[in-house]
Amino acid sequence: MTATDLAPATDLAPAAEDVSLYVRGGRLRSSAEVVPDAVEAERVGIARLWLSERYDLKEAGVLLGGMAARTTRLKLGTAALFPRSRNLLLTAALGSTMHSAFGPRFTLGLGRSMSAYVQNANLTEMSFAELADYPDLLRRLWAGESVDYDGPAGSYRGLHMADTYPGPAPEIYSVCLGGPKACRVAATAGFDGVYLQPFMTLEAVHNSVSYLRSACEEVGRDPASLRVVVPMVSAPELDDERARAYMHARMVTYLGQPGLAEAYARVNGWDRRLADPIREHPLVAGDPDRVDHHFHRDQLLEVAKLVPDEWMYPTSLTGSIDNCVASMAAYRAAGADEICFYGSTAGENAALVAAWRDRAAD
Repeated sequence: MTATDLAPATDLAPAAEDVSLYVRGGRLRSSAEVVPDAVEAERVGIARLWLSERYDLKEAGVLLGGMAARTTRLKLGTAALFPRSRNLLLTAALGSTMHSAFGPRFTLGLGRSMSAYVQNANLTEMSFAELADYPDLLRRLWAGESVDYDGPAGSYRGLHMADTYPGPAPEIYSVCLGGPKACRVAATAGFDGVYLQPFMTLEAVHNSVSYLRSACEEVGRDPASLRVVVPMVSAPELDDERARAYMHARMVTYLGQPGLAEAYARVNGWDRRLADPIREHPLVAGDPDRVDHHFHRDQLLEVAKLVPDEWMYPTSLTGSIDNCVASMAAYRAAGADEICFYGSTAGENAALVAAWRDRAAD
Protein backbone atom coordinates (compact mmCIF):
# COMPACT_ATOMS: atom_id res chain seq x y z
CA MET A 1 0.00 0.00 0.00
CA THR A 2 1.29 3.48 -0.91
CA ALA A 3 0.28 7.04 -0.12
CA THR A 4 -1.52 7.08 -3.46
CA ASP A 5 -3.69 4.16 -2.31
CA LEU A 6 -4.86 6.26 0.64
CA ALA A 7 -5.49 9.52 -1.22
CA PRO A 8 -9.09 10.54 -1.92
CA ALA A 9 -10.16 9.60 -5.42
CA THR A 10 -10.54 12.52 -7.81
CA ASP A 11 -12.14 10.77 -10.81
CA LEU A 12 -15.42 9.89 -9.13
CA ALA A 13 -18.15 8.10 -11.05
CA PRO A 14 -21.72 9.23 -10.34
CA ALA A 15 -22.99 7.57 -7.19
CA ALA A 16 -25.62 4.83 -7.44
CA GLU A 17 -27.66 5.82 -4.40
CA ASP A 18 -29.24 2.39 -3.92
CA VAL A 19 -25.92 0.48 -3.97
CA SER A 20 -23.58 -0.07 -1.03
CA LEU A 21 -20.66 -2.33 -0.09
CA TYR A 22 -20.03 -4.47 2.99
CA VAL A 23 -16.29 -4.18 3.35
CA ARG A 24 -13.95 -7.05 4.33
CA GLY A 25 -16.35 -9.46 5.95
CA GLY A 26 -14.84 -11.91 8.42
CA ARG A 27 -11.25 -11.93 9.59
CA LEU A 28 -8.52 -9.53 8.51
CA ARG A 29 -4.82 -10.09 8.10
CA SER A 30 -4.18 -6.33 8.28
CA SER A 31 -6.35 -3.35 9.16
CA ALA A 32 -4.54 -1.41 6.43
CA GLU A 33 -6.54 -3.42 3.86
CA VAL A 34 -9.73 -1.56 4.68
CA VAL A 35 -9.09 2.14 4.07
CA PRO A 36 -8.19 1.78 0.35
CA ASP A 37 -11.46 -0.15 -0.09
CA ALA A 38 -13.36 3.01 0.84
CA VAL A 39 -11.41 5.13 -1.62
CA GLU A 40 -12.12 2.64 -4.40
CA ALA A 41 -15.77 2.30 -3.44
CA GLU A 42 -16.28 6.03 -3.73
CA ARG A 43 -14.40 6.13 -7.03
CA VAL A 44 -16.59 3.52 -8.75
CA GLY A 45 -19.85 5.11 -7.59
CA ILE A 46 -20.86 3.06 -4.55
CA ALA A 47 -22.92 5.29 -2.27
CA ARG A 48 -22.31 3.73 1.14
CA LEU A 49 -19.89 1.40 2.85
CA TRP A 50 -20.79 -0.87 5.77
CA LEU A 51 -18.29 -2.28 8.30
CA SER A 52 -19.00 -4.89 10.96
CA GLU A 53 -16.85 -4.52 14.03
CA ARG A 54 -14.65 -7.33 15.29
CA TYR A 55 -12.71 -7.17 18.54
CA ASP A 56 -9.23 -7.56 17.08
CA LEU A 57 -8.26 -5.69 13.88
CA LYS A 58 -11.64 -4.11 13.06
CA GLU A 59 -12.44 -1.57 15.75
CA ALA A 60 -15.15 0.52 14.15
CA GLY A 61 -14.18 4.01 15.25
CA VAL A 62 -10.60 3.76 14.02
CA LEU A 63 -11.42 2.28 10.62
CA LEU A 64 -14.48 4.41 9.91
CA GLY A 65 -12.54 7.53 10.83
CA GLY A 66 -9.72 6.51 8.51
CA MET A 67 -12.12 5.83 5.67
CA ALA A 68 -13.99 9.08 6.21
CA ALA A 69 -10.75 11.06 6.16
CA ARG A 70 -9.88 9.65 2.72
CA THR A 71 -13.29 10.12 1.10
CA THR A 72 -15.58 13.06 0.48
CA ARG A 73 -19.13 11.86 -0.20
CA LEU A 74 -19.14 8.16 0.73
CA LYS A 75 -21.61 7.34 3.47
CA LEU A 76 -20.25 5.03 6.17
CA GLY A 77 -22.05 2.74 8.57
CA THR A 78 -21.68 -0.04 11.12
CA ALA A 79 -23.31 -3.36 10.31
CA ALA A 80 -23.38 -4.18 13.08
CA LEU A 81 -22.13 -2.61 16.28
CA PHE A 82 -23.09 -4.53 19.41
CA PRO A 83 -24.42 -1.91 21.86
CA ARG A 84 -23.04 -3.60 24.97
CA SER A 85 -19.50 -3.38 23.60
CA ARG A 86 -19.43 0.26 24.75
CA ASN A 87 -20.84 2.53 27.36
CA LEU A 88 -23.87 4.34 25.90
CA LEU A 89 -22.03 7.67 25.96
CA LEU A 90 -19.14 6.22 23.93
CA THR A 91 -21.55 4.97 21.28
CA ALA A 92 -23.13 8.40 21.12
CA ALA A 93 -19.68 9.97 20.90
CA LEU A 94 -18.80 7.75 17.92
CA GLY A 95 -21.76 9.12 15.99
CA SER A 96 -21.35 12.76 16.93
CA THR A 97 -17.59 12.72 16.35
CA MET A 98 -17.96 11.15 12.92
CA HIS A 99 -20.46 13.85 11.90
CA SER A 100 -18.50 16.70 13.44
CA ALA A 101 -15.19 15.64 11.88
CA PHE A 102 -16.33 14.44 8.44
CA GLY A 103 -19.82 15.77 7.82
CA PRO A 104 -23.16 13.98 8.22
CA ARG A 105 -22.27 10.74 6.48
CA PHE A 106 -22.41 8.21 9.33
CA THR A 107 -25.06 5.53 9.94
CA LEU A 108 -25.09 3.66 13.25
CA GLY A 109 -26.17 0.06 12.66
CA LEU A 110 -26.96 -1.76 15.90
CA GLY A 111 -27.47 -5.50 16.30
CA ARG A 112 -27.86 -8.15 18.98
CA SER A 113 -25.05 -10.20 17.39
CA MET A 114 -24.59 -13.97 17.68
CA SER A 115 -24.53 -15.63 21.08
CA ALA A 116 -21.23 -17.45 20.67
CA TYR A 117 -19.45 -14.33 19.42
CA VAL A 118 -20.78 -12.20 22.26
CA GLN A 119 -19.87 -14.79 24.87
CA ASN A 120 -16.38 -15.20 23.47
CA ALA A 121 -15.81 -11.48 24.06
CA ASN A 122 -17.04 -11.84 27.67
CA LEU A 123 -19.98 -9.59 26.88
CA THR A 124 -23.57 -10.17 27.94
CA GLU A 125 -26.33 -10.99 25.47
CA MET A 126 -29.07 -8.43 25.05
CA SER A 127 -32.81 -8.60 24.56
CA PHE A 128 -35.04 -7.01 21.95
CA ALA A 129 -36.44 -4.81 24.72
CA GLU A 130 -32.99 -3.42 25.39
CA LEU A 131 -32.25 -2.85 21.72
CA ALA A 132 -35.56 -1.00 21.33
CA ASP A 133 -34.53 1.69 23.83
CA TYR A 134 -31.25 2.67 22.17
CA PRO A 135 -32.54 4.92 19.35
CA ASP A 136 -34.36 7.25 21.75
CA LEU A 137 -31.49 7.34 24.24
CA LEU A 138 -28.91 8.14 21.57
CA ARG A 139 -31.03 10.81 19.91
CA ARG A 140 -31.61 12.52 23.24
CA LEU A 141 -27.87 12.63 23.89
CA TRP A 142 -27.16 13.94 20.39
CA ALA A 143 -29.80 16.64 20.95
CA GLY A 144 -27.99 17.85 24.07
CA GLU A 145 -30.50 16.53 26.60
CA SER A 146 -29.63 15.27 30.06
CA VAL A 147 -30.77 11.65 30.21
CA ASP A 148 -32.28 9.98 33.25
CA TYR A 149 -33.13 6.38 32.49
CA ASP A 150 -33.61 3.10 34.33
CA GLY A 151 -34.56 0.20 32.08
CA PRO A 152 -33.34 -2.71 29.95
CA ALA A 153 -30.46 -0.65 28.48
CA GLY A 154 -29.01 0.26 31.89
CA SER A 155 -29.36 2.92 34.54
CA TYR A 156 -28.28 6.52 33.92
CA ARG A 157 -28.61 9.77 35.88
CA GLY A 158 -27.83 13.06 34.28
CA LEU A 159 -26.01 11.47 31.36
CA HIS A 160 -25.19 14.15 28.80
CA MET A 161 -22.72 15.40 26.22
CA ALA A 162 -21.02 18.70 26.99
CA ASP A 163 -20.51 19.45 23.28
CA THR A 164 -22.88 18.36 20.54
CA TYR A 165 -22.89 18.41 16.74
CA PRO A 166 -25.29 21.12 15.54
CA GLY A 167 -26.28 19.36 12.31
CA PRO A 168 -28.44 16.29 11.63
CA ALA A 169 -28.07 13.31 13.92
CA PRO A 170 -26.77 10.00 12.54
CA GLU A 171 -29.39 7.61 11.25
CA ILE A 172 -29.81 4.42 13.28
CA TYR A 173 -30.39 1.04 11.62
CA SER A 174 -31.36 -2.31 13.09
CA VAL A 175 -29.17 -5.17 11.84
CA CYS A 176 -31.18 -8.40 11.93
CA LEU A 177 -32.33 -11.52 10.10
CA GLY A 178 -35.74 -10.05 9.41
CA GLY A 179 -38.02 -12.18 11.56
CA PRO A 180 -41.39 -10.85 12.78
CA LYS A 181 -40.18 -9.79 16.24
CA ALA A 182 -37.02 -8.09 14.98
CA CYS A 183 -38.99 -6.26 12.31
CA ARG A 184 -41.58 -5.09 14.81
CA VAL A 185 -38.87 -3.64 17.05
CA ALA A 186 -37.23 -1.88 14.10
CA ALA A 187 -40.49 -0.35 12.97
CA THR A 188 -41.89 0.68 16.35
CA ALA A 189 -38.71 1.74 18.20
CA GLY A 190 -37.84 4.48 15.73
CA PHE A 191 -35.04 2.91 13.73
CA ASP A 192 -34.42 4.69 10.43
CA GLY A 193 -33.71 1.51 8.53
CA VAL A 194 -33.07 -2.21 8.62
CA TYR A 195 -29.95 -3.99 7.44
CA LEU A 196 -30.88 -7.61 6.76
CA GLN A 197 -28.50 -10.55 6.44
CA PRO A 198 -26.91 -12.15 3.37
CA PHE A 199 -28.24 -15.37 1.84
CA MET A 200 -31.90 -14.46 2.27
CA THR A 201 -34.19 -15.70 -0.47
CA LEU A 202 -36.47 -13.41 -2.44
CA GLU A 203 -39.44 -14.75 -0.51
CA ALA A 204 -37.68 -14.16 2.81
CA VAL A 205 -36.94 -10.53 1.91
CA HIS A 206 -40.53 -10.06 0.75
CA ASN A 207 -41.76 -11.50 4.06
CA SER A 208 -39.49 -9.22 6.10
CA VAL A 209 -40.67 -6.17 4.19
CA SER A 210 -44.26 -7.24 4.83
CA TYR A 211 -43.56 -7.56 8.58
CA LEU A 212 -41.98 -4.08 8.58
CA ARG A 213 -44.84 -2.48 6.69
CA SER A 214 -47.48 -4.05 8.91
CA ALA A 215 -45.69 -2.92 12.08
CA CYS A 216 -45.31 0.60 10.70
CA GLU A 217 -48.98 0.80 9.84
CA GLU A 218 -49.97 -0.37 13.34
CA VAL A 219 -48.23 2.63 14.91
CA GLY A 220 -49.15 5.12 12.20
CA ARG A 221 -45.70 5.28 10.67
CA ASP A 222 -45.14 5.70 6.95
CA PRO A 223 -43.51 2.41 5.82
CA ALA A 224 -41.51 4.38 3.25
CA SER A 225 -39.67 6.07 6.13
CA LEU A 226 -37.93 2.78 6.98
CA ARG A 227 -35.15 1.95 4.50
CA VAL A 228 -34.43 -1.73 3.85
CA VAL A 229 -30.88 -2.77 2.96
CA VAL A 230 -30.33 -6.28 1.57
CA PRO A 231 -26.74 -7.56 1.47
CA MET A 232 -25.98 -10.03 -1.32
CA VAL A 233 -22.73 -11.87 -1.87
CA SER A 234 -21.49 -10.43 -5.14
CA ALA A 235 -19.17 -12.30 -7.49
CA PRO A 236 -19.89 -10.83 -10.94
CA GLU A 237 -18.02 -12.64 -13.71
CA LEU A 238 -15.53 -14.10 -11.22
CA ASP A 239 -14.01 -17.54 -11.64
CA ASP A 240 -15.72 -20.41 -9.86
CA GLU A 241 -13.12 -20.85 -7.12
CA ARG A 242 -13.22 -17.21 -6.09
CA ALA A 243 -17.00 -17.11 -6.27
CA ARG A 244 -17.24 -20.16 -4.02
CA ALA A 245 -14.78 -18.61 -1.58
CA TYR A 246 -17.07 -15.60 -1.34
CA MET A 247 -20.31 -17.60 -1.12
CA HIS A 248 -19.82 -21.14 0.18
CA ALA A 249 -16.80 -20.54 2.40
CA ARG A 250 -18.46 -17.54 3.99
CA MET A 251 -21.53 -19.63 4.71
CA VAL A 252 -19.33 -22.15 6.52
CA THR A 253 -18.44 -19.46 9.06
CA TYR A 254 -22.15 -18.77 9.54
CA LEU A 255 -23.20 -22.40 9.90
CA GLY A 256 -20.51 -22.93 12.52
CA GLN A 257 -22.44 -20.61 14.83
CA PRO A 258 -25.00 -22.38 17.05
CA GLY A 259 -28.57 -21.71 16.02
CA LEU A 260 -27.83 -19.96 12.75
CA ALA A 261 -28.68 -22.89 10.49
CA GLU A 262 -32.00 -23.15 12.30
CA ALA A 263 -32.58 -19.41 11.87
CA TYR A 264 -31.94 -19.60 8.13
CA ALA A 265 -34.22 -22.64 7.94
CA ARG A 266 -37.04 -20.62 9.51
CA VAL A 267 -36.51 -17.55 7.38
CA ASN A 268 -35.73 -19.22 4.05
CA GLY A 269 -37.60 -22.51 4.36
CA TRP A 270 -34.34 -24.45 3.92
CA ASP A 271 -33.92 -28.01 5.12
CA ARG A 272 -31.77 -27.57 8.22
CA ARG A 273 -30.45 -31.14 7.93
CA LEU A 274 -28.42 -30.12 4.87
CA ALA A 275 -26.18 -28.17 7.25
CA ASP A 276 -25.29 -31.28 9.31
CA PRO A 277 -22.33 -32.41 7.14
CA ILE A 278 -20.75 -28.97 7.53
CA ARG A 279 -21.29 -28.87 11.28
CA GLU A 280 -19.90 -32.38 11.67
CA HIS A 281 -16.76 -31.66 9.66
CA PRO A 282 -13.57 -31.74 11.81
CA LEU A 283 -12.84 -28.07 11.08
CA VAL A 284 -16.19 -27.05 12.53
CA ALA A 285 -17.32 -29.66 15.08
CA GLY A 286 -17.03 -29.18 18.81
CA ASP A 287 -16.18 -25.49 19.02
CA PRO A 288 -18.62 -22.81 17.85
CA ASP A 289 -15.81 -20.25 17.49
CA ARG A 290 -13.30 -22.57 15.84
CA VAL A 291 -13.99 -21.67 12.23
CA ASP A 292 -14.44 -17.96 12.81
CA HIS A 293 -11.37 -17.58 15.01
CA HIS A 294 -8.89 -20.03 13.48
CA PHE A 295 -9.41 -19.96 9.73
CA HIS A 296 -9.52 -17.40 6.97
CA ARG A 297 -12.02 -17.86 4.20
CA ASP A 298 -9.50 -19.24 1.71
CA GLN A 299 -8.70 -22.05 4.17
CA LEU A 300 -12.31 -23.28 4.15
CA LEU A 301 -12.71 -24.19 0.49
CA GLU A 302 -12.68 -27.94 1.11
CA VAL A 303 -15.46 -27.94 3.72
CA ALA A 304 -17.25 -25.30 1.63
CA LYS A 305 -17.90 -27.99 -0.98
CA LEU A 306 -20.52 -29.35 1.43
CA VAL A 307 -22.61 -26.17 1.32
CA PRO A 308 -25.61 -26.74 -0.98
CA ASP A 309 -25.40 -24.86 -4.27
CA GLU A 310 -29.17 -24.43 -4.18
CA TRP A 311 -28.73 -22.22 -1.12
CA MET A 312 -25.96 -20.05 -2.50
CA TYR A 313 -26.58 -19.24 -6.15
CA PRO A 314 -30.22 -18.03 -5.92
CA THR A 315 -29.35 -15.71 -3.01
CA SER A 316 -26.13 -14.24 -4.50
CA LEU A 317 -25.01 -12.17 -7.47
CA THR A 318 -23.04 -14.44 -9.81
CA GLY A 319 -22.46 -15.09 -13.48
CA SER A 320 -22.72 -12.41 -16.14
CA ILE A 321 -23.26 -8.73 -15.39
CA ASP A 322 -26.70 -8.99 -17.01
CA ASN A 323 -27.60 -11.89 -14.73
CA CYS A 324 -26.44 -9.94 -11.66
CA VAL A 325 -28.43 -6.87 -12.71
CA ALA A 326 -31.54 -9.03 -13.14
CA SER A 327 -31.08 -10.50 -9.65
CA MET A 328 -30.64 -7.05 -8.14
CA ALA A 329 -33.82 -5.90 -9.87
CA ALA A 330 -35.72 -8.88 -8.48
CA TYR A 331 -34.64 -8.10 -4.91
CA ARG A 332 -35.52 -4.45 -5.37
CA ALA A 333 -38.96 -5.56 -6.56
CA ALA A 334 -39.25 -7.71 -3.41
CA GLY A 335 -38.91 -4.58 -1.29
CA ALA A 336 -35.19 -3.84 -0.92
CA ASP A 337 -34.38 -0.12 -1.07
CA GLU A 338 -30.63 -0.70 -1.21
CA ILE A 339 -28.52 -3.62 -2.42
CA CYS A 340 -25.28 -4.09 -0.52
CA PHE A 341 -22.49 -5.99 -2.28
CA TYR A 342 -21.10 -8.46 0.23
CA GLY A 343 -17.86 -10.43 0.29
CA SER A 344 -16.10 -8.95 -2.73
CA THR A 345 -14.19 -5.72 -3.28
CA ALA A 346 -15.30 -2.45 -4.81
CA GLY A 347 -13.05 -3.02 -7.80
CA GLU A 348 -14.58 -6.43 -8.47
CA ASN A 349 -17.99 -4.75 -8.61
CA ALA A 350 -17.07 -1.70 -10.70
CA ALA A 351 -18.61 -3.03 -13.91
CA LEU A 352 -21.76 -4.12 -12.07
CA VAL A 353 -22.18 -0.69 -10.46
CA ALA A 354 -21.87 0.94 -13.88
CA ALA A 355 -24.36 -1.46 -15.46
CA TRP A 356 -26.86 -0.93 -12.65
CA ARG A 357 -26.49 2.84 -12.89
CA ASP A 358 -26.94 2.72 -16.67
CA ARG A 359 -30.08 0.61 -16.24
CA ALA A 360 -31.60 3.21 -13.93
CA ALA A 361 -30.82 5.95 -16.43
CA ASP A 362 -32.59 4.19 -19.34
